[in-house]
Amino acid sequence: MKRLLIITGLCLLVFVLLGEMAYANTGMHFLRIGRLWVNAEYDGAEGWGGQYAWPGGRVLFPEGGIRELWGGNVRKTGSLAGCKNWKAPNGEVFPFWTSGMYRTYDYDYKPYWVNQSHQTALMPVTQILYQRWPQPNVFVNGKNITPDGGDNFLNAHQGDFQHDKNTAVDPNLITERAIKSVWRYTMGVEFERWLYAYCTPKHQDYAIMNIKLTNNGKVFGLPGETPVLWPYTAEPTNWPYILTNQKIEGFWWSWFCNPWNSRSGRTYSISTDNDEVGEFVAPFASQGNDRRFYLYYDGDKPGDSVKDFGDPSKDERWIEILSPAWICQGALYAPKSAKDKTNDLTQPNSTTIKQERDYDLGRVVKTYKDQYEALFQPGVHWQLDTPHRDLASNITIPTGYTSFGPYDLEFGESIQIDYVIAAGGMSLEQCKYWGKRAWDSKYSAAVMDELEPVFKAGRDSVFKTLRMADWNINGVKAGGRSKYDVPDPPRPPANLWVTAEGPKIKVSWSDEPRNDPDFDTGVKDFAGYRVYRATGARDSSYYKVYEGTANEFLDANVAPGYQYFYYVVAYDDGSQNWQDPGVSLEGGRWYAWTGWAPTGCQPKTEAITDASKLKDIRVVPNPYSAAGKTYPGEMDKIVFTGLPGKCTIRIYTSSGNFVHKIEHTDGAATEDWDLRTEFNQYIVSDVYIYTVESDLGNHVDKFIVVR
Repeated sequence: MKRLLIITGLCLLVFVLLGEMAYANTGMHFLRIGRLWVNAEYDGAEGWGGQYAWPGGRVLFPEGGIRELWGGNVRKTGSLAGCKNWKAPNGEVFPFWTSGMYRTYDYDYKPYWVNQSHQTALMPVTQILYQRWPQPNVFVNGKNITPDGGDNFLNAHQGDFQHDKNTAVDPNLITERAIKSVWRYTMGVEFERWLYAYCTPKHQDYAIMNIKLTNNGKVFGLPGETPVLWPYTAEPTNWPYILTNQKIEGFWWSWFCNPWNSRSGRTYSISTDNDEVGEFVAPFASQGNDRRFYLYYDGDKPGDSVKDFGDPSKDERWIEILSPAWICQGALYAPKSAKDKTNDLTQPNSTTIKQERDYDLGRVVKTYKDQYEALFQPGVHWQLDTPHRDLASNITIPTGYTSFGPYDLEFGESIQIDYVIAAGGMSLEQCKYWGKRAWDSKYSAAVMDELEPVFKAGRDSVFKTLRMADWNINGVKAGGRSKYDVPDPPRPPANLWVTAEGPKIKVSWSDEPRNDPDFDTGVKDFAGYRVYRATGARDSSYYKVYEGTANEFLDANVAPGYQYFYYVVAYDDGSQNWQDPGVSLEGGRWYAWTGWAPTGCQPKTEAITDASKLKDIRVVPNPYSAAGKTYPGEMDKIVFTGLPGKCTIRIYTSSGNFVHKIEHTDGAATEDWDLRTEFNQYIVSDVYIYTVESDLGNHVDKFIVVR
């Protein structure tokens, strides 16, 4: 039997991701095992740079750190809880009370009880990332590119804010990876959430939140589990405090999110305005289930003469559709009451769409009564299948609220909700094909008209994902298996090594999957390994280059100057697939993947050892054109070829100004340059002079750059 909880982690520090944007305000954990990448954040306002990223695998390294900017479809998510006739610790009865978190702690709303007339925040208590096995180690040319791999898995995510145990290995976890978070609303209701995701092919496009809301009266905390009151440093008075035997009346809970359909789409597409669309839909209506879900996607920029569905790129570095995703979220299960666990299809009992931050923690201060009555009205819903602009043209950044209630909770009672985030849309191949057609046609009306129905097919795609998630939670499964349980592919190798060996690249991996039995049945079903390779860019198309039972592959079909990315998966024989008997399952691609490295692996050519060969040193391409595609996925790159094993390269402008120095020391015949100066500025169009100084002698030549 699968167990949902074994805590074996260490007491650690949470890291804070900072950059040119507020990528996180507190520590984050990541579910990056399927195609839908989801972040969990300690303060309860989750997202901002990669939340609900689909399809996964798009990472950038502008300042050296991983950023899931491409494909991120939400600015922030958050939650709000409300109740009536709440008796506070000072004995005062408040007709209405609300507590929640959305976006940030910008406005100094306290995460504990305060005698005031407007809402409080929630209290972060703990967040723990669980996995069945430690994160695999991935080595590229001898360097470990996965700092949380292997023995370091329990030491990962270090930073400035210490809280509870935050990384753990549980070999009996019901999914391969999960994140447990606990927060407390200030009326004494605890919010516990298990976030599950999957790499099984049929289930890789959704994540499940199992939400438990318990009236345990814990307003502040308990001895020994004092959380960080980020960004506060002082503990409140009367710590700890428990509202013993309280009853929560008229309790509502709302989950909401603010769509942001791909930051790269907004930055690099022909449309840079807020053109995301939100609407509420009933995807199971044909089954007699009118439950409402919030659907959002990239829309057409109002007022433009040419349609821009999906954000066709205007940047020659990424000729594709930049915002292909359709995201749909809502409850697959919600109870009628704390005592009646029957799935209540009338929940959510209230839905609405409002402008970005209208009812969050700031901007416009709301009283408890204002906020409660604005969001928590039984049976009041946004009109189905109606994009937000059709009802409220003043809403430019739509936040969708999905609210459940009202519930009465006796002390110790709880309700549970199973909430899904599902994704669908255009495939990578479709994105590249239609992006190129749009680019080549200069975004002609004819091509944009053809693109529209292809993009809008994403609605059916995400509904298909929802049906699979519904089967997971509510379907009848073979052997009476529980919800959250799906067939499991083989585990990943614990180690992956990718190394340039002269003109070839060697890919090897450890052999754990061979003897690892199926997780559900305990029967060995290993069939072999597959190696996939992409050329030039980590997020481009991958092609299978090896299939077999060995755990080593020497890739000879590679060329100097190009970088290559690999991932290795194990696959089974399908005999233990209880959902689709006989269908083989392949493991998740994001475990043993070299895409976490800033650059790919390049084959090496033999360096020159004869001074007479210095005259054959070349720059490729020459001339360099920004519109060229010499090195796919590497827009700003030239390669110096035919070099000695050790030399110094200096580059100058046509007027003799120094630009950059490169110390070539790896013993190969090639050296890449990203066309940046000593001050990290891209060079402009010019004729550039370069010198090569070595023990063999010196060489001077030129190359041309056309921007």
